[in-house]
Amino acid sequence: MKNEDRRLTIVEHLSEFRRRFIACILCFFLVFCGALLFSDQLYAFLTAGFREKLLVLGPNDILSIYLQLASLMAFTITLPFTLFQVWQFVKPALRKGEAGVILLYVPASLICFLVGLLFGYYLVSPAILEVLLTLGQGQFTIQLTAQNYLAFIFHTTVPLGVLFELPVLVAFLTSIHILTPDWLRRYRRIAYFLLLVLAVVLTPADFISDLAMTVPLILLYEVSLGISRVIYNRIQKRR
Repeated sequence: MKNEDRRLTIVEHLSEFRRRFIACILCFFLVFCGALLFSDQLYAFLTAGFREKLLVLGPNDILSIYLQLASLMAFTITLPFTLFQVWQFVKPALRKGEAGVILLYVPASLICFLVGLLFGYYLVSPAILEVLLTLGQGQFTIQLTAQNYLAFIFHTTVPLGVLFELPVLVAFLTSIHILTPDWLRRYRRIAYFLLLVLAVVLTPADFISDLAMTVPLILLYEVSLGISRVIYNRIQKRR
C-alpha cells in the first residue's frame, strides 16, 4: 500500500511538472508572437549607432534577424513567469519562511539578467567591436552585415546576462544550505582564474578588452560572496 501511495505521489509530481512546463512553453510562444510585431523597433534601437544601414544578403536574413530578436525578447519577458513556475513546483517542499524568501529571487533574476545585457551592450560590445575592426585596418575591406552584427551582439551580451545571475544563484544555494561563504573564500583563487579564462574566451586577444571583462566578473564574484555571507549569518542567528 505504501509503494502504491508513493508511486501515485511521483505520478502526481510528474503531472504537475508537465503542466507547468507546458504553461512556460505556451507563455513563451505567445510572447514570441507578440514580440515579432516589435522586432523592427528593437533592430532600429540596436543599430542606431550606425550612420548607414547594414547589409543583408537575402530575404532569409531579414526573417532570421527578426526571429532572433523576438526570441531574445520573449526569453527576457517570460523569465519571471518561468522562475515563478519553478518556485510553485518546489514550494511544497519548502518551509513557509523559505518559500517567501525564495520568491524574491524571481524579480532579482530578471533585474540581474537585464543589467548583464545592458552592461554587455553599452560597455563590452562597443569596446570589443572597436578592437576587432581596427585589427585589419588597411588590410581588408570590411562590410558588416546585419546578421553578423547581431550575432556578435548576442554572443557578447547574452552570456553576460547569464553570468550576472551569479549573485542570485549563490544566494539561492546558500539559502538551501548547499554553499557557504567559507567555501567561496576557500576557492576564491580558483574562481578568479576561471573568470580570467572566461574573459579571455569571450573577448579578443587584447589586454584592454580582457581587463574590461575580467574586473566586472571578479567584482560580481565578490558581490556574490558578500550576499552569501549575509544570508549565512541570518541562517545561523535563527538556529
